[in-house]
Amino acid sequence: MPPQTRRLIESWLPIGALGEESVRERRSMTSLPPTYYLHVWWARRPLVASRAAVMASLLPASADRDKFMHMLGIHGDPVATRARIDRAQRTGEDLGLDVYGYKRAFGYVPNEDDRLWLETAMASLGLEDAVVLDPTAGGGSIPFETARVGVAVLANDLNPVAATILRQAVTVPIAGGAAVGTAFKQLAARFVGLATPKFRNVYPPEPDANVVEGYLWARTITCPHCDGLIPLSPNWRLAPDGTGVRLRPNSTTKRCTFDIVTKASEHSEGTVSDGDALCPYPGCGRVVDGAQIKQQAQAGQMGEQLYAVVFKRRIETRTKAGKRGKDKWERGYRAPQPQDDNSAQVAAALAEKLPEWLALDVVPTEELPAGLKTTEPLRYGTRAWRDLFSPRQLLGHCIAVETFRELVDEERAAGRLDDATRAAAVYLSFSLDKMLNYNSRMSVWMSIREVIANTFNRHDFAFCWSHAEMAVCVEGAGYDWAIAQTGKCIRELAALAGVEPPSLAAASLAPAAPATSAKRAQQGLFGTPQPGLFDSAAPTTRARPPVTVTCRSGDDLPHIGDASVDAVVMDPQYYDNVMYAELSDFFYVWLKRTAGYVSPEFFTRRLTDKDNEAVANPAKFAGQRGAKALAGKDYQERMARIIFPNAGAC
Repeated sequence: MPPQTRRLIESWLPIGALGEESVRERRSMTSLPPTYYLHVWWARRPLVASRAAVMASLLPASADRDKFMHMLGIHGDPVATRARIDRAQRTGEDLGLDVYGYKRAFGYVPNEDDRLWLETAMASLGLEDAVVLDPTAGGGSIPFETARVGVAVLANDLNPVAATILRQAVTVPIAGGAAVGTAFKQLAARFVGLATPKFRNVYPPEPDANVVEGYLWARTITCPHCDGLIPLSPNWRLAPDGTGVRLRPNSTTKRCTFDIVTKASEHSEGTVSDGDALCPYPGCGRVVDGAQIKQQAQAGQMGEQLYAVVFKRRIETRTKAGKRGKDKWERGYRAPQPQDDNSAQVAAALAEKLPEWLALDVVPTEELPAGLKTTEPLRYGTRAWRDLFSPRQLLGHCIAVETFRELVDEERAAGRLDDATRAAAVYLSFSLDKMLNYNSRMSVWMSIREVIANTFNRHDFAFCWSHAEMAVCVEGAGYDWAIAQTGKCIRELAALAGVEPPSLAAASLAPAAPATSAKRAQQGLFGTPQPGLFDSAAPTTRARPPVTVTCRSGDDLPHIGDASVDAVVMDPQYYDNVMYAELSDFFYVWLKRTAGYVSPEFFTRRLTDKDNEAVANPAKFAGQRGAKALAGKDYQERMARIIFPNAGAC
């Protein structure tokens, strides 16, 4: 062994600078690192902190600290800058736009000199061919940063959704390059072209050539006192300017209609609070207790009613010379009209297609298992994962799966289903998952920001009294938006990995769409890279580090030989903070019907593995005395076996 064995992380780490850069990394929600929005995962480690942990674990304690900071991308003093910003906020001083003087650290791509310095310093520890292991890799920040600095990485996660994200975020951008991007471009354009006609009668046409942003629905129950249909919502706000909804209960028809009002004082009172409902009909006005609401829900008698439509209208502008200027879009709200109710057509379409879809395993029929996070929807009658979607949402998602499989079958029959096309198809499945996330009975309308919140705006399956529905085949929205987000991720992941400069990455994915979607392609169907994201992006000419992704329990990794790993860098699950397996089933039941259709190796189970997951989940010990304490002990023992696999139970 070399005389010097102490690692840098044992002696020093710039915690203050890393803390500020980690916060800065995600301070702008509109320009996050691509690893954050490629696919939902419930814990995202900062890239800059992950890179620091990996490098400091492989460098000698005597390593040049200035070079270390430079390779991290911290090319200034973020702690001092933060102090200047805080002072300026108190004094009103204008510091200008470029306060830090350098781009966010995660965007720095190590160049050849950086990598040579790292290799030389690692060699002093005998780490010429270093290997880093992350046995609980989750969303993949640590493996991604390990590969970015040119070190071989073994990435593992028990959860198949996480393992699939890992492969697409770390392995594919490095190995696939432009070929995968081109394949994704072609598949996505064909998907939109094939899917659009199938959605023609799923959503009613919007009047006056307006574009729908969302349909807002309230759950309904029948008042046991007057038989009136009660639309349930804790409030009726639509926008921060006072726009909202006033109910018009009709005691004759026993149904409510709705008006859009512009003042908060004109809003109707909320019809549900603390789980109890308030009947809005004149002559009744009685409380319906939560037990009765749950009873109706359990009996399948809870319905839904459209109470508002959010739309955008095109506003023409004129220059001073009277010529046509650039059009603007203005958001508006309208009350539902009779023609908006196409539930009969949706029900007929589902009745026609469901037998075929069930036979082909297109529909997620898996039951919702009892768990810590699934308790709430189970109390309100949700039995299967498909029940988390309204009939029209379910119809749309199943159409998407059917279309996805048609594309894959065409590629397979033509002999074109190579590695690049398979990887591109999995990326396309991620686009479909984005629509799942923004199109469920748990995606609500956020009146403060006037946007649809994603299903996992919180880390649970909270029952929602009202929800928002996105029209999925609208130009620039729906699948157009989801595909653009994914295409943007592919380019930025490749550029961050140093595979190719952003300009080449963008060019390689420039859409060459068929005529059916040419207009959408021109409008940016495949997205554009974040401006100013990269500080340096010269592609490296050296061999790429091997990246291995596995989906196993972290304490059972037989493919890793004894004394074959030089550093274990991990950020494990935090006790009972997130129930990853319970939450990820929402995506798993769909992904195994899309991504699993082309790459089935991670999708062999009916649902994700809860029993072997290293989290403190009291649901594992339901009915036992001291379930919470037992869950904590179970977590500690599982983590001990992961960290000390040969030490036995602790």
